[in-house]
Amino acid sequence: MVTRIFNRRFAGNYLSTLGFVALAWWVITDLSSFHQGILQGQWQFGMFGIDAVLTVHTLFLALIGLYVVVLVPYYASWPWLHSKAFVFLQGLWFTVLRVGRPESRAHAARRALQPWNLPLRLAPSPAVRQAGLALLLKFFFAPLMINWCLDHVANMAAAVIQCIDGFGEGLRGRALFDASLFWALFQCILFADTLLFTIGYIVEVPALHNRIRSVDPTFFGWFVCLACYPPFNDFTGRFLEWQSSDFPHFDNDWLHLAANVLLLISMSIYSWASIALGFKASNLTNRGIVSRGPYSVVRHPAYAAKNFAWWIGALPTFIVWFPSGDLRAALYSVCAMAGWTAIYVLRAITEERHLLMVDNGYAEYMQRVRWRFIPGVI
Repeated sequence: MVTRIFNRRFAGNYLSTLGFVALAWWVITDLSSFHQGILQGQWQFGMFGIDAVLTVHTLFLALIGLYVVVLVPYYASWPWLHSKAFVFLQGLWFTVLRVGRPESRAHAARRALQPWNLPLRLAPSPAVRQAGLALLLKFFFAPLMINWCLDHVANMAAAVIQCIDGFGEGLRGRALFDASLFWALFQCILFADTLLFTIGYIVEVPALHNRIRSVDPTFFGWFVCLACYPPFNDFTGRFLEWQSSDFPHFDNDWLHLAANVLLLISMSIYSWASIALGFKASNLTNRGIVSRGPYSVVRHPAYAAKNFAWWIGALPTFIVWFPSGDLRAALYSVCAMAGWTAIYVLRAITEERHLLMVDNGYAEYMQRVRWRFIPGVI
């Protein structure tokens, strides 16, 4: 193990990865106002005799410190690995070195037949492009998922404590459900989802079979995915104003309970899909085909379940606008929700296109599981 640490490959993998982490931290803390806002969050611990404040900034630094330590046994245990940062930097280096070298006659003749090509041969190899896309993917999603995961932990803990206190104070039925029970279950569901995605973006271990084999190389695939995540979804929301509620309210108690229980079931299926993916959970990636759990029924259970929950959450909006006679507002609310659903349909299509680019068994999986969203329908 010690001899593996003191060699050039380990140094290249380790130092290049640390360089990427340092660059990402600099961008997050000094350049990106969006991430600077995330780092301002904090949690107040006032339970079990603990009185402390934990800031997101401090927690991120602690996670980076842990990551720096864990990388040592990681690269020592798998010396045959090439880190994505190393592949990317090495590719850029050799690409730059090629500039200015004498051009062969054969290459000059080929370039003469393609007048629109740039005179400088700066096109990186497919492996370098994939490494760069993987680094970009981790840079964008890892901080976002960590922050969401922490938010769900804090909200879940607060809701559970509130539920216990409310029950002790005599709250029952809808009063208890509305005040805390729903939110405790809802945050628990979201925590399970974001925890797996957080791990999926940070951890790639050969023993877990979750190495990123490829990242979607197309602009449109990235576009429809990022349109659903902050800060880009703020721009999407200007055209498709959000109509749904996480916790829709109805006057009728039975309708209220039935709708929200159904919403929780839908979100549970959504989280179940993430659990089925396990440590392979991440957007825009090919990490191997998963066909267990809800993926044995439809190919995109998470998208189907999430959108079904959103339509349930939009029912109070529809109930307000349609009886009011404001047909324009009513149609807009339906079209806005349909627009968000259409984005997820496009995400499913672009993901399948990406997974079909290589022979990884997805074509056979599509033959076994015919339906994308709803069995027997679509």
